[in-house]
Amino acid sequence: MGLVAASASLAALFLAPAEIRVWVDERGITHASNEPADAPASARSAGELRALWGDERFGPRIARERGATSSEDDRAYRALRDALIDLQRGDTPHALARLHDVLRIDASRPEAHFYLALIEGRRGHFDAAEAHLRAFLSVAGDGFDEWRASAQRRLAQLDDERALAADASERELRLVALRHPDFAIEADAALLRAGGAEYPGTIARLLDNARSHVGGALGVLPEQPLGVVLYGRASYARAHAHRFSFQTVGFFDGRIHVVSAAHPGGELRGLLVHEYTHALFKLQVSEDEPYWLNEGLAVLLERRALHRPALARSEESQLRAALAAGEWLPLRRLAPSFSGLADGEARLAYAISTAAADWLVRHTSPEQRAELLRSLGRGMNADDALRAAAGVDTDTLDSALQREIRGGRVAAPALAAE
Repeated sequence: MGLVAASASLAALFLAPAEIRVWVDERGITHASNEPADAPASARSAGELRALWGDERFGPRIARERGATSSEDDRAYRALRDALIDLQRGDTPHALARLHDVLRIDASRPEAHFYLALIEGRRGHFDAAEAHLRAFLSVAGDGFDEWRASAQRRLAQLDDERALAADASERELRLVALRHPDFAIEADAALLRAGGAEYPGTIARLLDNARSHVGGALGVLPEQPLGVVLYGRASYARAHAHRFSFQTVGFFDGRIHVVSAAHPGGELRGLLVHEYTHALFKLQVSEDEPYWLNEGLAVLLERRALHRPALARSEESQLRAALAAGEWLPLRRLAPSFSGLADGEARLAYAISTAAADWLVRHTSPEQRAELLRSLGRGMNADDALRAAAGVDTDTLDSALQREIRGGRVAAPALAAE
């Protein structure tokens, strides 16, 4: 049978990523199959699961399941398996809930403690991260040597992150230049102290990745080195809190400004891709409009960089509900800005914009997207530029997108730039 037997371990799935596909159906049930005919377009390769923290691709592999029964061991296994699927999809809230369910079933499962430590550390909850790392070390038995070393290293790094997040009101911001052929990089001196000797190399790799990923998708690159300024969270807040009425972690004003951890990983990778997309759009178009295209591309390419689907399941449901209720926000309404939208409308605007950007990416080549941006930069109106590049104007694209959503089509994950 195509469906993987319940006794197969998740570790075994990782050994054949090209053959095993994983997906979640409309009822929220996770499936895995090695038969191509069984898997929908939204299915993901089991080998695509990435740990978004540091260079490690995976956290601990889950111990072999004994059977599809109601025993505590099997219930814990299924919750762990589904938590990893949620993490793969970028659904952190559901992953957190499932991991806490695991610990309610069996507080000694080391995998749950390890993944909770990663999530809490990424969220800046350093005490909770430390507690889970210490719990992992206390219960991890044979077979966890690699992850025990990782946990010990992360414990040591938490003090660096705490120091960086400390109040910076009495600390003068001092920026230090870092050499790079394609970027004019400046980094908070406190960030460099906390990150240590590895930090400059990590930043260079992440920026190279952002440049390659976004440039490949949009078909253009900056003609001059692009300015990038990296801050610790406290220093960023002190320097830029007055600019915004809400909390931010990055923006572009001719240079990319972003918050960084002392030991960054996937969270900074995604942020740099997002802001690099905005930067490339602004450099080509000279303004932020069409706003839906600017924001939609930034969100889409960020998710592609993190190997996530174009749309989360909750967003797909939100789009279908908006159409059914007559609450769809036309792209033409979203072209000038998202200003004046209530919170729920703003979330809908981002989902529509991301879906529209995904539609464009699926129906155009990088060369056509590059010409779209250049046409906008030459002053061509959005409808003519879209028509020349993709054969649609704003309203036609909007209608095509709505037809897809009404038809129940779920866009396949876009895992890499062309």
